[in-house]
Amino acid sequence: MIARSQLQRLLLPIRRLCIRLHRSDKGSGTVVGVALVMVAATLVSVMSGAGHVAVRHAQARSAADLAAFSAALAWRNGRRDPCSLAGAVAEGNNASMVSCHMEGEHMGDVEVSVTMHVGVPLVSKVVASARAGPSACD
Repeated sequence: MIARSQLQRLLLPIRRLCIRLHRSDKGSGTVVGVALVMVAATLVSVMSGAGHVAVRHAQARSAADLAAFSAALAWRNGRRDPCSLAGAVAEGNNASMVSCHMEGEHMGDVEVSVTMHVGVPLVSKVVASARAGPSACD
């Protein structure tokens, strides 16, 4: 059987190693805390950017809807160039008209595409389209 003093001598290097490891562990909680704060800040930034893109896309859809409706109404009322009105309406809503197509005879459908600047890294702009015109009578 091993005497108590012999056991203490055998465990002494292990004890010293544990003390040394415990001392080297000081401050690691701070590093983990800083890392968690950075991860949380990154997630908040990403979610904020995604929310901003969603809001700007909704604004672009509204601008496209209004521009298409204005152009279709102008075409119905006999205006020669309803696409210029659609462009002016889009500009008034902080969007830029990309395309404007009129289909059919007088009083046909108008399709308008607009783009809007977002200002978020990786997503510079959003594009939305809308179509307006009279409904078919049966």
